[in-house]
Amino acid sequence: MRRAFAAFLVLMLLHVPSASAYGGLVLSRGSVGEVNLVDQHGATFSMDTVEEPILVVAFIYTSCPDVCPVITQTLKAVQRDLPASLQGRVAFLSITVDPVRDTPATLLDFTNLHDVSWPHLTGEDDVLQDVWQRFGISVQSEVIETHAAEPDFAPVAATVTHVDSFGTSMEHPFTPSGWNLTTVAADAAGWSLVTDDGDFGHMLLGIENVTSPEDWGWWWSLHVWNDTTEAWEESQVGVDGIDALATPHLAWVASNASTRPATPEGRTSVDVVFPNGSTARQVLNSTSAYYQTLGSLGVHGLPLNVSSDLSWGHMLHGISFEDAPEDWSWWWRLAAWNETTKAWQDSMVGMDDLNDTLHIAWAPSTINLSDVPPPGSSVAMEGNLSSCNGHGSEMGSGASTHCMCNEGYVWAEDNRLSCVLDGTLAVGHTTMTLILDAKRAPRIVWTGEGWSPEDFTADLEELARAIGVIERADAPAPGPSMGLVVLTLFGAALLAERRR
Repeated sequence: MRRAFAAFLVLMLLHVPSASAYGGLVLSRGSVGEVNLVDQHGATFSMDTVEEPILVVAFIYTSCPDVCPVITQTLKAVQRDLPASLQGRVAFLSITVDPVRDTPATLLDFTNLHDVSWPHLTGEDDVLQDVWQRFGISVQSEVIETHAAEPDFAPVAATVTHVDSFGTSMEHPFTPSGWNLTTVAADAAGWSLVTDDGDFGHMLLGIENVTSPEDWGWWWSLHVWNDTTEAWEESQVGVDGIDALATPHLAWVASNASTRPATPEGRTSVDVVFPNGSTARQVLNSTSAYYQTLGSLGVHGLPLNVSSDLSWGHMLHGISFEDAPEDWSWWWRLAAWNETTKAWQDSMVGMDDLNDTLHIAWAPSTINLSDVPPPGSSVAMEGNLSSCNGHGSEMGSGASTHCMCNEGYVWAEDNRLSCVLDGTLAVGHTTMTLILDAKRAPRIVWTGEGWSPEDFTADLEELARAIGVIERADAPAPGPSMGLVVLTLFGAALLAERRR
């Protein structure tokens, strides 16, 4: 009996499972089998045609307001920055969990919006039900319906939170002027503007090298669209005095032109009528973070230092004369509020490409996003980031000092001077991103969107080594200590047998 026990100890020691080398959750499943669906171009797509030995499959839906765009942008970063050892060895797919709305045309719009080219697949509901089951995915249709039925983005409720380098924050409503709208439309259309920015606001002198003469033979006249009369009217106030939310359609008309702009279209727009009667129009059907920033911080007296590049778009360098240093020791960080997780998240795109986000924040990169107050909070940060983590206010004095945490926040365990998110907050939905091996068996899964491209890539590399796609560094041979342990245990077994 003792000999058997000693031998059992040897076997146990030689088969102790090592800690997982993966950052994601490790799966043990068989192959998902054959998968035939339809891609964003309307073509039949078979997963069997994927030649790369490692396959990443994300389950998303395009009406998802937060998680799915983040996942798509994160995978885009993973694909872009794959190490040389994985180039040509990892493929990417996205499969919808909402086939009712995610038609090939909808998926094509989604891929164009996010500038990704890997297959985004849809199909008949019964076909997808089988695919989901084989991948081990549970689709909560009622949650998807809830998110798909959410109201459209309402610019009137949008805000921008600004945090300076001292930790002081202030939330500003989005109240764009007619000049903000003109500037953003001109940038989008590529129009060049000539302006006189004097004490009385902005005056438009020229558009596309068509400049009004100094003798005022004609001038650029500002017109607004009247929804009640359904007609264009000459504005009675300057462009800076126009509320672009109440008056979302503007027209700049040469005073000597006989032509008038046509009926406006889209959410908001700017028309131009040149002296010769030719016209131009720029329609804006979404509100970019750039427009939101101009119409919140700029309007409320915070000067902005913004540069524009044809390749990269607009970049924020400074707010209220506080410019980021040239040595990049910190930079202005753009964040978006995730209503589902009740937390600020780094934007995965620039401010030109972050659209229809109800609440955004600008903060130095040295500021922890968890310290930035949530939108609508009655308590603003006042330069002390350690005070209730920016999510409440201190009450009492001495030993009785404690935080009055904002709604949705509680004390951190026994620390009454710290406010953290209440762990009981329900997550409305989540998604799964799986890594499959060459046999198309799911090996690793990452849930939700709170993971980094670097961590995900590390799992790709680890799996590639495990299945022999790339070489693994030679494992060290068992050291003498292991041999001594084994010999000792065998010796114990022999001694036990001899005594018996």
